[in-house]
Amino acid sequence: MTLSCLTLVALSPFFAEAQVPSAAPLAPEPPANSQVSVRQLEIPAKAQDAFKSGTSLLLQNQPAASIAEFQRALKVFPNFYEAHYKIGLANLNLRRYPEAQAAFESSIEVSKGRYPPANFGLGVALCTQKQHSEAEEAVRAGLDQVPADAAGNFTLAWILFSAGRLPEADKAARQAVVSNSNLASAYLLLAQIHLRQSNLTAVVSELDAYLRLDPEGPHNVEAHALRTEAQQLLAKRPSAGPVLAETPVKNNDR
Repeated sequence: MTLSCLTLVALSPFFAEAQVPSAAPLAPEPPANSQVSVRQLEIPAKAQDAFKSGTSLLLQNQPAASIAEFQRALKVFPNFYEAHYKIGLANLNLRRYPEAQAAFESSIEVSKGRYPPANFGLGVALCTQKQHSEAEEAVRAGLDQVPADAAGNFTLAWILFSAGRLPEADKAARQAVVSNSNLASAYLLLAQIHLRQSNLTAVVSELDAYLRLDPEGPHNVEAHALRTEAQQLLAKRPSAGPVLAETPVKNNDR
């Protein structure tokens, strides 16, 4: 068995998140201040109801149906940039990447660039179309507003990993963990980075952290198989001792 036999776990921070609680959040909760209250008050009740309905459908893994509800919300309130963002998420789930890109770009335009989740979503849509430089630029524009955002740093790490820029991907993924130590997907991504770097000890450690945080996660079968194969390869190395992972500290603030 060689390193090339190990399986890379497919990972995207956004198009699985509507079904998977452990992935990056759909959008960070806005801060509780008067500006948010004004924003909430300016959205008509009919638009809010349609938006809530669409969000519920998205969480129930019905992305196509959710789009109709978000479009209904936009008919009532055209400046509903959050609805454009959710349409982008729905299209990512449907693997309609150009349509997702257009929706995220609309969210950025309508919000005048003041809604970072749309930048992060745009980064994913561009990355899936192999536009790595443009994807990185979009995500960094969002991070300029919220530098410590866990979802944003995770998305940046995923893009850099996809582009083969492993040291930078590692740095961004670790920033995501610093911001949210419960972000299991970040440990899974770190395991993939270490796998590319042939650092099997670190692969096992990161997978242990991931499995502790999300024991029922959607990628657990692959993670267990990858961990087993990495352990087997380590056992064949001279003086290979047992691999102990640091237990992630649960952060109850997130």
